[in-house]
Amino acid sequence: MPGLTNLGELSITLTTEEPIHSRPYSLPHSMQKEVEKELDDMLKWGIIEPSTSSYSSPIVVVRKPDGLSRFCADFRKLNKVTVFDPEPMPQPEQIFAKLEKDQYFSTFDFSKGYWQVPMTEEDKAFTAFVTYKGLHQFKVMPFGLVNAPASFNRIMRRLLYGSEHLDNYVDDVLEHTPTWKEHMSSIRDFKSSEECAADFTSY
Repeated sequence: MPGLTNLGELSITLTTEEPIHSRPYSLPHSMQKEVEKELDDMLKWGIIEPSTSSYSSPIVVVRKPDGLSRFCADFRKLNKVTVFDPEPMPQPEQIFAKLEKDQYFSTFDFSKGYWQVPMTEEDKAFTAFVTYKGLHQFKVMPFGLVNAPASFNRIMRRLLYGSEHLDNYVDDVLEHTPTWKEHMSSIRDFKSSEECAADFTSY
């Protein structure tokens, strides 16, 4: 199970007070059991909760490379009326430019990184989505929201602030050092910063 960070949360500011709602998309009967299982798992893990929101987005089911299906909320209508967050994203070219003298590298991938970011209590209702099982809303940051990448990157900047040998691109963290001794020291600092961020966990 992913942890939950205390370094930030996702808020949503809209340009209209008119609720955004859509009908559910038709779903092949063969996929209903997969959607039901994922709903049950997300409820059990505390990712979503039942909702009485006046907002609702439909879901789409996508096939993953491993052959399994995953449903995602289609937030396109909500995104159109969301105030954009201009938080800058990491530039790979700037990261690569720092690696010239480094000899040791490690990478870390956050376990379900978006789901480690809580939603603000008052904005959970905006994330409501509809299925044949009714209406649910996210307690943590879902995929598909226009400002999710910016919010996640702001949290990563806070987590890695002052770290000379750590850089991130979205939820991938690269550790890079000239010496092995510095590498081990940097890893310890990184794990310590994770623990201070209330179980913001990588693997």
